[in-house]
Amino acid sequence: MNISIIAVGSELLLGQIANTNGQYLSKLFNQIGKNIVEHTVIGDNPDRLEFIIREGLKRFDTLVLTGGLGPTKDDLTKQTVAKVLNKNLVTNEEALNYIEDFFKEQGQEMTPNNKQQALVVEGAKVLKNHYGMAPGMFIEMDNKKVILLPGPPSEMQPMAKNELLPLLIDNDNTIFSEQLRFAGIGESKVETELMDLIEKQTNPTIAPLAGKHEVYIRLTANASTQSECKTLIQPIKEEILERIGQFYYGSDYTLLEQSVMEQMNSTVSIYDGVTDGAIYTRLKRFDKQNILKGILPDNDIFLNHHSSIEMQLRDASSYVKDLYKTEMGIAILHEKEEVYLAINTKDDFKMTTFKITQSRNILPNRSQNYVLIRLLNWH
Repeated sequence: MNISIIAVGSELLLGQIANTNGQYLSKLFNQIGKNIVEHTVIGDNPDRLEFIIREGLKRFDTLVLTGGLGPTKDDLTKQTVAKVLNKNLVTNEEALNYIEDFFKEQGQEMTPNNKQQALVVEGAKVLKNHYGMAPGMFIEMDNKKVILLPGPPSEMQPMAKNELLPLLIDNDNTIFSEQLRFAGIGESKVETELMDLIEKQTNPTIAPLAGKHEVYIRLTANASTQSECKTLIQPIKEEILERIGQFYYGSDYTLLEQSVMEQMNSTVSIYDGVTDGAIYTRLKRFDKQNILKGILPDNDIFLNHHSSIEMQLRDASSYVKDLYKTEMGIAILHEKEEVYLAINTKDDFKMTTFKITQSRNILPNRSQNYVLIRLLNWH
């Protein structure tokens, strides 16, 4: 199944809202092994939309359209689809009753244009909207599928997951991906280490992807079942980890801070002179063992900033460790373009540094991610 996702709405083209529906649907369809080939965003123009639909039906076997199902004049998605498919629009009585009941419950008069939301393409399977008024539609015609979903994510997401997904799970071949996540190694280094595997790839495929101070390797297999896909992926995954496994911290949706906390086996506290507490917040979210005991902001009250940076790191990490009575104290400080990180335990003191200019430091999460990578690689 080759799927094209078409997001309808001039507000998307104007940058007034982000196309989060496209991202959500790609992830959702990928979970059941469906292949997303193309994303398109089109404004509220019926002629252009008609062209996109007609061209899409020539190139893809499934079109998924989001948006344009509401009651206003610019909501023309289903009208345009009906025109392309040479179908009529008919009133779905269940949807109409739901809309009428909604207005009665609110004590409001229903304007005539709201009846438009109950119109569906003739012959379509209606997808119930439990969080709004406009129903979705699933249309099959001439070995093609056309799917219409509402635009608001609060309506679209549950409809896609609960109403649409069961209709798409069939006997087609399954595509399954596992994304390996690495920190502390660059994309060019990864590609160099794995070049022979990448050049010989068949099934599964190997795709290195650059992230924020991380590198991902997406392994994608095609087989009859998800279990068979995993079997194909496993030996390639093992070979990759044999070569660069020291930088691996998890797969798929595992986060950097989550992996750091999973590896942490001592109580810890943090003296933070760089991230304004953000590093603590990210780590605490995954503190299932309650080992992250506290944080202290950098201040002249606690630290003599005229001493050497190593002495400041020793003092800060010892101070916060003693204050919270933890087995490990972490200190994060900076001098000009250098960020310093230290870990202090009963038997050991380690420090490291990385350069980060002020202009780069304002980028979201940059310092935080570098600190997390250092913590991860130290364990």
